[in-house]
Amino acid sequence: MQLTLLKGYPDYVGKRQIFCGSGVGPTSYVQKASGGDVIKYPPFQNYIDVIFPAMTLSGTYIVYPYPAAVGPRQVWALKWVTASTGAEVSAAVDLSAEKVQLGGFGGVY
Repeated sequence: MQLTLLKGYPDYVGKRQIFCGSGVGPTSYVQKASGGDVIKYPPFQNYIDVIFPAMTLSGTYIVYPYPAAVGPRQVWALKWVTASTGAEVSAAVDLSAEKVQLGGFGGVY
């Protein structure tokens, strides 16, 4: 997912930066076991600490962000699950009509 930051973000809260952005689902979903839907975010010269889960605008799916590993400077991806069942979306499903807004914290260290 390509994350597009909303106007005014990132912004500071103490020594950390908050961010909020939106994006659309992939045309062919990659399940978590195979790497997930990698989040591509604008380079704002920071590392991501956390990204919060969110529901798509349609209410059909919930996205759960997760890092590739524990520690700083990790790649983040999304696991897409069906809101009504909690089951992960099947591989290769087209989610490009789904829109979601994500927020989180990051910083320079």
